[in-house]
Amino acid sequence: MSSRFMPATRKKAKARIALAGPSGAGKTLTGLKLLYTLTGAQTIADGLERIAFVDTERDSADKYAVNPELPGVGDMTPDEAGGYGFQKFSPVRYDPRQLVELIDEAANAGFTGFMLDSASHYWFGPGGILELVDLFARNHGGRSMDGWKDVRPIERAYIEALMSFPGHVVVCLRSKQRYEITEGSDGKKQVSKLGMQPDQRDGLEYEFDLVGDLDQGHYLRVTKSRCDALADQVIHKPGAELGHQLLDWLDNGEPPKDVDWPKALAACASREDLEVLWQRAQRLGKTQKLREAFNARGAEIAAARRAAEAPGTQLDRAVADAAGARAADPDTSEAAGAQMARDAGRMANGRQPETAGAGR
Repeated sequence: MSSRFMPATRKKAKARIALAGPSGAGKTLTGLKLLYTLTGAQTIADGLERIAFVDTERDSADKYAVNPELPGVGDMTPDEAGGYGFQKFSPVRYDPRQLVELIDEAANAGFTGFMLDSASHYWFGPGGILELVDLFARNHGGRSMDGWKDVRPIERAYIEALMSFPGHVVVCLRSKQRYEITEGSDGKKQVSKLGMQPDQRDGLEYEFDLVGDLDQGHYLRVTKSRCDALADQVIHKPGAELGHQLLDWLDNGEPPKDVDWPKALAACASREDLEVLWQRAQRLGKTQKLREAFNARGAEIAAARRAAEAPGTQLDRAVADAAGARAADPDTSEAAGAQMARDAGRMANGRQPETAGAGR
C-alpha cells in the first residue's frame, strides 16, 4: 500500500509579519522599511511598483510618502527623498469581504509586497467583524452564537487571502491596555493590568511567521518567531537589518516546484481531494489566480455526486450488482435473484432495499 506521507523539504517562502503596538510606536514606518528590504525596492519608483498599502488610519500613511511627480524623485532612495513610494487604498468601511477583493487585486496587479495598517479596523470598525456579527444575529432573532456561525467563514476567508498573497505581507495591529477584575485576599475587588494586547480576535498571531510588539520607545520585542535567530529579540527602531535577516531565512530552501494545475484539478475526484490541493495552492500563493478554477471543479464534483445519487443511477447500479453477483456465482438461487430485482425496483422508486427477513 502506497503512503501519502512524503519527505519534508524546506521551501523558499514569503514573509508573514504582524506588528502590534499603541499609537506612536512606529508600526507604519517599521512596516514600510521591512517591505522595502523584503521586496528589494531601492528607489521611490521601485516602491510604487512593488508595494500595495491598505490604509485604515485616516490616511496617516501619507506622512511617510513623497510626491513621485516631482522631478528626479522616482530615482531617489527613501533616505534621499525623505519618504517612501507605495500605492494605497483608503477604505471608509471595513467589510472583510472587500478586503479579500483588495488583496486579490494587489496580487493580480503584480505587487510583491502588501501592507494592511491596521487589521484592527476589520475587527471593530464600521462594517467589520463585530458589526457583522450583530447584523447576522439580528437576522436570527438576536442570538449572538448564530451570528458568529455566519461570520466565521467570512473571517476565515480574509485571513486566508492574506496568508496566500503571493508576496510578502506586513499587518499592523492596534494594541491597548487590558484589565482583569479579581478578588483580593481581603475579599475586595481589585483591577489588575494584563499588559498591552492587540485589538483583534484571539489566536490571530498563529497565522504569522514573525509577531512583534512595538512600544512608544520604538523597541520591537519579538513575541513569536519561526526563525530561531530572531526568537525573543529586542530591537530598537527595526528596519533594513531585520529585513535582511528575514530574507536570509526565507530564501534558505528549494524553489517551489511548478504544478500542472489543470491536470491536478482534473485528478481531484472528491471535495477532500480539492481541499488538499487548495492547501498546496495556499502555500505557493496561487489561490487568487486559481480560485475560479477550483470553484468550477468543485461544482463538477458536486454535480457528479448528485447524478450518482439519482434514483435512475441507483437502479442501474443495483441491476449491475445483481448481474455481477450471478456472474460471480452461477449457483445463485432464483429466489436471491428475484430479491435483487425487487430491491432494484424499490431503489428506482426512491425507497430503501428490503432487509433480510423484512415483512416476515
